[in-house]
Amino acid sequence: MCQFDRGIFLTSIAVAAGLALASAVAATLEADYLAARDAAIAKIKAATAAEQHDATNGGDDKVLALDGQARAALERQMRAIIGPVTIKGMAGKGVLNLDTLSDGDEDFGLLDGLVYGAPDAKTRIIVTTDGLFQHWLQQHRNWTDNELPQQPDAAVRDQDFYTQAVLTDAAIVRYADLPIAAPAGAIFAYAMLAARTQSELPPRADEIFIAVSQGGRTFIAFTKEFKALRPIAACDAIRLEFVQKADDAAQHEGDDSAAQQQADALSAQADEEFLRCFSQGAPQQSGFAAAIKAAQALLDRLPAR
Repeated sequence: MCQFDRGIFLTSIAVAAGLALASAVAATLEADYLAARDAAIAKIKAATAAEQHDATNGGDDKVLALDGQARAALERQMRAIIGPVTIKGMAGKGVLNLDTLSDGDEDFGLLDGLVYGAPDAKTRIIVTTDGLFQHWLQQHRNWTDNELPQQPDAAVRDQDFYTQAVLTDAAIVRYADLPIAAPAGAIFAYAMLAARTQSELPPRADEIFIAVSQGGRTFIAFTKEFKALRPIAACDAIRLEFVQKADDAAQHEGDDSAAQQQADALSAQADEEFLRCFSQGAPQQSGFAAAIKAAQALLDRLPAR
């Protein structure tokens, strides 16, 4: 018959109470941050509107100063929320990932968290909490025409998530998934080959993105510190074929609007078929194994807690 161990029982109760208290404190800190962030956005929006009514009083400089002060305060709050983070091979304490609090700016609405690595660095890593990540997904469900998945493990497999969450002046496009080994205890881990574009899709994939949730934190990391996968000739040929069809459709005599619609549809299909081909052909390319290795190495640099 089992004997009751009062010491173990009391220790278990104490640990559970400690975890509950820590969770409550974290939730309060996150709520305070979100309230402060939203208040700052509203204040900057009002200041911007006032500046537009009177553009002669140096209002733009005042708005920029207000934005900088607010982000500095939010950064202090974010640092308290996330706590100390040690990333192998990366120095610095990180800075707030929000590039602006003005909702009229292109880079408004980035993922709440701290980002490590300079804007022009080949490797950057965003660190947030699982709670802030889930809240951000809810706020960005309908940020674009494509609805963003609300399950974190599904969202990180959607290329639109990265375009919205990461500082970039271009769209981030998934070229192929990269198989990686998830760390022990991770809720999810995902990696992909990608490229950024402002117009036509680049013929090669030159960036790796990974996303992992572990120890109550979510990490979004991206790097160009690997040899980009070269263009796949068969995929380029497929895209060229559809582009030619689109050009022919655009020059078709008759209803201009109908011809343009057909041309646009064929152009979109050109990108879809190119990416499908690249995703299927990438594992057979000579650089694919090296890309997997680079993704795994980046993942292994992240702290478990």
